[in-house]
Amino acid sequence: MTRRTVSMLVCLTFVLAVLPAFAAEGVSGKWKMTSKSPRGERVSEITMEQTGEKLVVNSKDREGNDVKSEGTVKGAEITWTMKRTTPNGEFVIVYKGKIDGKTMSGTTETPMGAGEWKAEKVE
Repeated sequence: MTRRTVSMLVCLTFVLAVLPAFAAEGVSGKWKMTSKSPRGERVSEITMEQTGEKLVVNSKDREGNDVKSEGTVKGAEITWTMKRTTPNGEFVIVYKGKIDGKTMSGTTETPMGAGEWKAEKVE
């Protein structure tokens, strides 16, 4: 093997060893999220756990109850669905958006209408 081939193999081995650590984190962590809906603006802290394309989002509803949601991350696309049981039946919010490093933003779909959201990763 030539010296150049050995150098390329060493670099490739390093990248393949380190890359999964970066990819595993993805959107995992705490996020400060601002949602705008027909009910007004709301700022909350959410925690995301990403495993591959699978996403689990933990948050609190307006009453302070824990809410667990599930979704997916595919490249820069993120989607999750929050379901809540209310006295008037099940209430579903679908979040769709784009990830841009330590920020993301998108739209919501609810029975009451559409809205917008944005989030910044909390260090």
